[in-house]
Amino acid sequence: MKKTLALFLVLALLLPVMASAATLGPIGLGKMYVYTSNGKSLNVRSAPETGDNIIGHVAFGGEVNVVGFYGDWAEISWGDTTAYVQKRFLQWYEPKDKPQPQPTKDPEAGEKAKMQHELDSEVAIDPITVEVHATRTSGWINLRQEPSKIAKRLDSFPDGVQLQANAETENWYRVTDPKTNQPGYIHKNYVTVVVRPEPVPVETTDSLGTLNVNGAFDLQCRIPDGYQLQIVSSQKTRIIANLIADDAQKPQMVLTVAFDEQYTGVEKMNDMSDEEIEVLKQSFSALSDIEFSEAQTGEGTKLLVAKESGEDEDYVSILTVYKGYLVEFVLTPNPGAAEQTLTDDQIQKSIDFLTDLQFVPAA
Repeated sequence: MKKTLALFLVLALLLPVMASAATLGPIGLGKMYVYTSNGKSLNVRSAPETGDNIIGHVAFGGEVNVVGFYGDWAEISWGDTTAYVQKRFLQWYEPKDKPQPQPTKDPEAGEKAKMQHELDSEVAIDPITVEVHATRTSGWINLRQEPSKIAKRLDSFPDGVQLQANAETENWYRVTDPKTNQPGYIHKNYVTVVVRPEPVPVETTDSLGTLNVNGAFDLQCRIPDGYQLQIVSSQKTRIIANLIADDAQKPQMVLTVAFDEQYTGVEKMNDMSDEEIEVLKQSFSALSDIEFSEAQTGEGTKLLVAKESGEDEDYVSILTVYKGYLVEFVLTPNPGAAEQTLTDDQIQKSIDFLTDLQFVPAA
């Protein structure tokens, strides 16, 4: 009798639970309500994943019938089929009020305040030279219109480029863009002040020649013994100079530095692609049997050497590109010397001459 009574009591306690399960289906499933933290509607998707699969929306507080859970997703009844919503935006009780919208923050407000602080701290300084140290992954450092990372980018410079600064803020230098002569700002974290060492005398019979190129940089070179550098024409975008020999048996040398629009933005020939260098080679297409080779200056700038092959070798052109300028050195026999041809030694000396080229900021 006692066992029968105990069984009856257990069944009586289980009946409400069984009835509830019959109403809701499996435990944890049934009617739920949309509750998004921003009060907006909830995306309904055709698969339990984000992407281009939105098939509808349920408004804030709207009902959904949940038929299953899959990780972070809830499977719901959706018309004659099933669909999916993110589980974290559902709750069992109908929400009473929408959440109050949070004020929208201006992500640039802080940066604008910092920029104004930098401008307020700006002071003029005696001109100094700073050198870019590109520690960023891209290898290039940006020049900005104002002292702020959100300011307009005016230019970018690779590692090793030297710039002139004439003012500074707390964290930025105001420098001059050598390509446009316009001012801009570069962050102090990416430059160091250059301390110029005293020049060390070079023991050589050659003399130092200097061409100032449009105030942007000086082209310095060791003039071969027995020659003098004579500027024939000096214009804003083109400079022509002869190397005058004191002996008619020596070949003629002509150095030309000319701005070329197609090389605007080219810092060094090293940065040019193979296709761009191929176009440069094609400028010799009018000549036949041209043999090309490469060398480099003392500063590591690539040189393209073009010489006419054959027994009567009488033309060598050495080219490079620097800061948008095409630098060309031409070696030819002296017309005053009868039937003169260029020797290998003379050609090598002309290549060595350009190998000693130095591109330095204008004094």
